[in-house]
Amino acid sequence: MALLNVATKAAAIMATGVSLYDINSLGVREANIKRESNYADDFIAGEIGSSKLNYPSGKHAAFKNWSKNFKFPYQLTELWDTVSGYVIGAAKGAWYNAATLGFSALTFFAKKDGMKKFGAIGLGLSVAWDFIKNGTNLTERTDYLRKK
Repeated sequence: MALLNVATKAAAIMATGVSLYDINSLGVREANIKRESNYADDFIAGEIGSSKLNYPSGKHAAFKNWSKNFKFPYQLTELWDTVSGYVIGAAKGAWYNAATLGFSALTFFAKKDGMKKFGAIGLGLSVAWDFIKNGTNLTERTDYLRKK
């Protein structure tokens, strides 16, 4: 049964690696989306606010220009948006890959051959379902343009 042991551990390691890659890529994507979206909102709000004066005043115009060019709070919010976006995206990725990661852990750490087989079968079914659901359009609605 050494072949079963090696095969199941290899499958578990590969599935875990692919899942971790997916979790990381989703975290990076969500971080970029959140950072860029919030930066755009802050920039627009800042431009609108800095373009208005209550009355024409050189002093107030100088204050507005200084506050408009002061970038320190934007850097802090960008950092916060990047970190929180990554955490949210990684959590979504972990949720989407929970079955694969669970069966991988069972396959890798199981001591009995029966549990290893169960984990390997579950891992195979999990990866197959993920491929069918997300890699093909078999589970998607495709009759958008057809008349009913």
